[in-house]
Parts: sequence; structure tokens; C-alpha cells
Amino acid sequence: MEKISTNFDLIRSLYNETSANENRALKQELAENAELKAEYNMLREAKNALPKVLFNPSESALDRILAFSRSTAVAQQV
Repeated sequence: MEKISTNFDLIRSLYNETSANENRALKQELAENAELKAEYNMLREAKNALPKVLFNPSESALDRILAFSRSTAVAQQV
């Protein structure tokens, strides 16, 4: 089983971007490596502290995007 040892791998795990095998390997490593577990916990706390931002464009922004899309689509068909 491959070892999970980079911050990138830990972050991927926090965002549920790891495979089942990687999750098992990470769980094993965290149980055996106190330093890695401390790093994982720090990253998890940092992730949880991030604001939960939702991006909702305004209606006018969507209208402008769709209008631009229509204008370029017509121009390409000519």
C-alpha cells in the first residue's frame, strides 16, 4: 500500500479526492505517525476555518454572458 506523506495528499483527503486505497493508507499512517497526524489536524482546522463562500452571479451578469454567447454563436454560423 502506498504511503500518504505530502501536504498535497493530506489536502486531497480533506476534500474527499482520494481513493479508498489512499484513505486506508492514510488512516494507517495517521495511527502510526504523530507528526503526520498533527499536520493533518492543522490542515483540517484551517479548512474548517475558511469561510463558506457561495458564488452566485447576478442576473444581469448571467444575461450579459448569455447575450455574448448568442452573439458569437450567430457570428460563427454565418
